[in-house]
Amino acid sequence: MKRVTLAAAVVGTVVFVVLLWRLDFPRVGALLAATGWGIALILGQEAVAHVLNALGWKWASDPRQAAAVPLRRLVALRVAGDAINYLTPSGTLAGEVGRTAMLKASHATGTEATSVIVAKIAQTLGQALFVAVGVLVCARTLRVGLPMWTVIAGVLAVALLGVLAIVAARRGFAAWRLSPLRRSFAGFVRAHRGRFAAATLLFAAAYAWGAVEAYLICRSLGLRVSASTIISIETLSAAVDGVLFMIPAKIGIQEGSKTAIFAALGLAPSAGFAFGLLRHLRELAWAAGGLVVCAIAWRPAPAGNIPEIANTGAMS
Repeated sequence: MKRVTLAAAVVGTVVFVVLLWRLDFPRVGALLAATGWGIALILGQEAVAHVLNALGWKWASDPRQAAAVPLRRLVALRVAGDAINYLTPSGTLAGEVGRTAMLKASHATGTEATSVIVAKIAQTLGQALFVAVGVLVCARTLRVGLPMWTVIAGVLAVALLGVLAIVAARRGFAAWRLSPLRRSFAGFVRAHRGRFAAATLLFAAAYAWGAVEAYLICRSLGLRVSASTIISIETLSAAVDGVLFMIPAKIGIQEGSKTAIFAALGLAPSAGFAFGLLRHLRELAWAAGGLVVCAIAWRPAPAGNIPEIANTGAMS
């Protein structure tokens, strides 16, 4: 896994350097300068996505645990766990372990690990659902066959890193088959099909909210694009993020993928690079905040505040 992550990070760095060399950087700077105070709105809107993800986690939990843990606590742990996933080369696993530990430290119910793994699977399905719906829009918006170096470079980078992701996923799946969490997940779904479906839809809504952020970034950059183009940008972005999940802090990939996506949609590559920089800034800002939350959230609550909830057969 470490070799895969290192190779992916190297490719991402190379992509970023090449983009800096080839793009009209003064144009990128002018676009970013036009953003002004719009950056505050871009940073703040992410709170909505975190609330939707926390609600998805709440519905992915046993009803008794869901009632015991306040939503604000789940939001804080989502922010903290996302920061760990974003900044560490763990293939989005370290954040889940961190969420489990932090939840257990403050609201021990005996079902923390199960709720985290159920939420993770529901989130993955929600991402797939959003991408599947968005592909219908992309099929009518995407301009295929553009002879642009950015599109070619983007496709090659995604293909290479996709192979690395598949290798890492195969190793992870072998461990998953032997894990007792697999049985816990199956038990939860059998006992709470409706809750699992609701969690999946809430996570899909969180991904769909990304289209709102995409709209705000485009407006801040002075771009006037159609709703279908906005949805296409976010759909392709979610698809790339799903493939390149193992790259810490999305080094080079955020800017490289947005440059390729904008070119494929007939938009200026420099605008795509600026878009990627702004989204990267938002991610880094929330990751920094997540580290602060991490330090605070790991403090255990007083013993009297820890609910006495026994585990159930479906969650064991």
